[in-house]
Amino acid sequence: MKKITFFINSLTSGGAQKVLSVIISELITQQYAVELIAIEKEEDNVHTLPLEVKRTYLSNLSKDDSNLKKLLYLPYIALKLKRHIQKHNIPLVQSHISRANLSNILAKLFGAGHQVQVVESTSISNRMGKSFAQRINFFLIQHLYKYADLIVFKAKRMQSEFFTHIPIKVQSVVINNPYDITSIEEYSQEAILDFNFEQTKQYIITVGRLTKIKQQQSMIKSLLALDERIELIIIGDGELKEELVTYIKQLNLNHRVHLLGKKSNPFKYVNASNIFLLSSRGEGFPNVLIESMICKTPVISTDCISGPREILAPSSNIAFQLKENIELAEYGILYPIDDEKALLTAINTLLNDSQLQADYIRKGIKKSQEYALAKIIKQYKEILLQG
Repeated sequence: MKKITFFINSLTSGGAQKVLSVIISELITQQYAVELIAIEKEEDNVHTLPLEVKRTYLSNLSKDDSNLKKLLYLPYIALKLKRHIQKHNIPLVQSHISRANLSNILAKLFGAGHQVQVVESTSISNRMGKSFAQRINFFLIQHLYKYADLIVFKAKRMQSEFFTHIPIKVQSVVINNPYDITSIEEYSQEAILDFNFEQTKQYIITVGRLTKIKQQQSMIKSLLALDERIELIIIGDGELKEELVTYIKQLNLNHRVHLLGKKSNPFKYVNASNIFLLSSRGEGFPNVLIESMICKTPVISTDCISGPREILAPSSNIAFQLKENIELAEYGILYPIDDEKALLTAINTLLNDSQLQADYIRKGIKKSQEYALAKIIKQYKEILLQG
């Protein structure tokens, strides 16, 4: 039986973890032996893995430790990974998320003797922050990624953006995220017992971590200029929760903004809503846009790097980025980052045009088939089985 080894920071909720759990579950179904190595023993029950998956943890680090401390632990993690690889004769390790990627490469440089595949989960421009830890992380990517055997990017724009900022010579490939369409469709039809969708109202929904880069405040503020019957549902948790609660109270919007927290099945809420809204300043490959299409909910998104343009306007120049107005793209509406006026135009345009909604729903269902699990898993197997 062929054994496949993955490496990630932790098993807590997040887009990269969700994607990896889908890949692993499908490989188990296809009778592959899978080991998942994690830096931290942090888990939740959002992304359930099959019992057949062997799990190995390399440290006692936790989500409460600082980013700087976690970066300083990289050589220690890499040494532990090296020993594990050599002890079990592992020929190839595919890692996901930056710290795991860096540790994977360091283990190779320390003499582990394995092939290194690193999967980038976000655009490199999102990693170019001003904090000390962010600068160290970017410096390490600049100087270590050239030693990887293969870099996997989730989107073409992510790939081009990376090599623009870090012009290294290394083999790379673009593989979009996979979606278990049948399962998502089934989950989207489950009954909703903890929220009442009123027929006289229209609902905008978003799903994601409550962080600055996701810009939930912008969509909350937009309600002030929208009809009173339009309400906002936010699914997710994160460090900005209390700040958002305060902001909602300040704007006197408690009755129109519903913070539902993290949900094991967000799809049924997306299916019941009128619009899905992504207001991020930066993404990698936004799962939520494809998931919304599968749930038959039309989408509006910022034209951020990377993913939204590639998904919603695939025939356009992926290097182009909106600076003003909105774009009625083939599969949804794009608007410029942090443009409140354009956001309002996009929402009113879509909510007031039932034919446009129907067109986006129909086209979205067809578009989502491009990311079907069977198609994407085949691409992953092509690179995973070469070790």
